[in-house]
Order: sequence, then C-alpha cells, then structure tokens
Amino acid sequence: MTVLNIQGVTKSYTLDRKFVLSNLDFTLEKGDICAFIGESGTGKSTLLRLIAGLETSDSGTIILEGKTVESASKFVAPEDRGIGFVFQDFALFPHMSIKKNVGYGLAKSQDKIARVSEVLRMVGLGSHGDRYPHELSGGEQQRIALARALAPNPTLLLLDEPFSNLDTALKSQIRNELFEIIKATGISCIFVTHDAQDAISLAHKIAVLDQGKVIQMGTPKVLFDQPFTPAIARFFGEINIFNQEDFQHFDIELEKADFYGIRPEHITYSLTPVKNSYAAVIMGETFHGLWRKYRIKLSSQIELDLMIDAQVLIERKEIFITLDPAHLLRFQKKNYSF
Repeated sequence: MTVLNIQGVTKSYTLDRKFVLSNLDFTLEKGDICAFIGESGTGKSTLLRLIAGLETSDSGTIILEGKTVESASKFVAPEDRGIGFVFQDFALFPHMSIKKNVGYGLAKSQDKIARVSEVLRMVGLGSHGDRYPHELSGGEQQRIALARALAPNPTLLLLDEPFSNLDTALKSQIRNELFEIIKATGISCIFVTHDAQDAISLAHKIAVLDQGKVIQMGTPKVLFDQPFTPAIARFFGEINIFNQEDFQHFDIELEKADFYGIRPEHITYSLTPVKNSYAAVIMGETFHGLWRKYRIKLSSQIELDLMIDAQVLIERKEIFITLDPAHLLRFQKKNYSF
C-alpha cells in the first residue's frame, strides 16, 4: 500500500525562482523507512516541511493514504494530516512537564492520560512524566520528542536530522534504540541525514536529492554497490576515481564510461607479482581503527588508496596490486553537483 505519493512538487524561496525542489516525484510504501541524503541546500528539510504542511509548494500534488493533502486547489492544515514530526532541536516546551509535552497534540478525552503513559513506556521513560526537559539528557529528550510525535498514532513519521544534536559516544546506541521503537510500531517513516551510517543501518531505502530532484533511490546495498555518481559513492565510503585517460593504463576490458572507480578495500595486493598485477610503491600509511590505509603510486604515476585489515602491516616499500573488474564502478558524466 502506498502511504505517500508526491507528484511534481516544486518549491522556491527567491524572486529569481531558483528552485529548492524542482518537479520532484516520490512514493513511500506502508511500513518503509526511507532516508533522504544530499548536501546542504538540496531541499531535504524543505521536503519534510512540505509533506507536514508547515510550508506550501509552488506547484505539485501531495497525496497521503490516497487522500490529497495539497494541490493547486486544496490544502489540508498540518494538524489534520496525521503526520508526526521530530524536529532537529526536539522543540520541547521547557515550561511543560514531560507528560504535558507528550500530550500536547492530543485532543482532550478520557484516553489522553492513558495514551501519554503508553507512549512514555514505549520509549522507555514511563517514570519521567513529571520531569521537565532540562532535567533530561539529550538522548532522553529525543525519546520524548519521538513519544510526542507517536502519541496521536500518525500515518507517517518525519525526522529532521534526528541525531545531529547527540554526543558521538551515545549516538550509535540511541540511534539503534530509537529505530527499534519505530520499527516495532510499523509506522512509515522518512528521515533526513548527513551521516552515511544512519542511512545504511536504519533505512529500507535511500533517496539521494540533488538540484531539487531525487537522482537515485534504492536499498542501501544498491546505492553502495551501484551508485550513479562518484559523489554518491563517496557518501558511503572512500573511493578511488579514474578518468578515461588514467583507466587506459590498466589492461582491463570494461564498457566505456566517463569515470571509473574502485573502493580502497576492494583492491587486492601481493608481495610478489601475480597475473594481471601492477607494481606500486607505498608512499605512506594511516591507521583507521579496523582498517589500515596505504597511499600507493603506480609506475604510471597514478596514486591510489589501499585499505587492508588493521592487524596486517606491510613492511616493505613495493607491492603488487590487482583490480577485480567485478568491483570496478562505472560513471557517466552528469550535471549533478552532489
């Protein structure tokens, strides 16, 4: 079942009509968690605000569970869309207790108190209802923001850079705990992030925004293994990029492209020559926790990064590398800044 259908949405903020979003199309299926990635200014947060009804588009249609919530002739107010929103700064009311924060968007009814207690237990903070936001840690505040967004049983949950305000040491733990809660509810969810690990570990699908449009969408594995552009490839990890001239130095038959790439961890090495190997001189090394990265130079003067297990130390200056065609990526030239 399609939960969200966006058709041709366009949005600009300036008189010169420089579009933040340009004729954007997107669909989200029930229960899916989708991450939007892209550089600052590509329209990620704007898209969330348009979906939520916090801003209006210049043109286009937004359909939620088969009902149009925005078009040229219709606009449904944010409070009537059935959407939960977790803001980047959590946006908790400092003068309200936690239970009043969570119940803020709920209509007055006999079930309100019970629902507040239920979602507080859901996020593991059932005993914190009488506290105030300043008495909680950053991770606890985020859980309260999530509880408030979930309290009205929304059709769709939106999160804007949900982990940017959290300490690095706690981020991974809180991120996993938060999305276990979301997945348990079965609610459809869209979040925007600058962190590749957030997108890879949490999302069922990832959408890449550039110049106001979705230029690639797929599972984390598809975007990692088959990125459309070098910049998308770089978002998910380091990569060596060759132009056509550089690639001609390798005796590898591959369908023609504008650029080629291979990730440092996909380059294999040996201490003696093997079939189809290339001599390389080690220019330097850096330690990266689980990986050790070597900067190497081939006789053709091409420089590459090679990543190997950190427990392995290459104690010589010359090695021989092999590029597996199965791991080589091909890129066609596109007018994408990201």
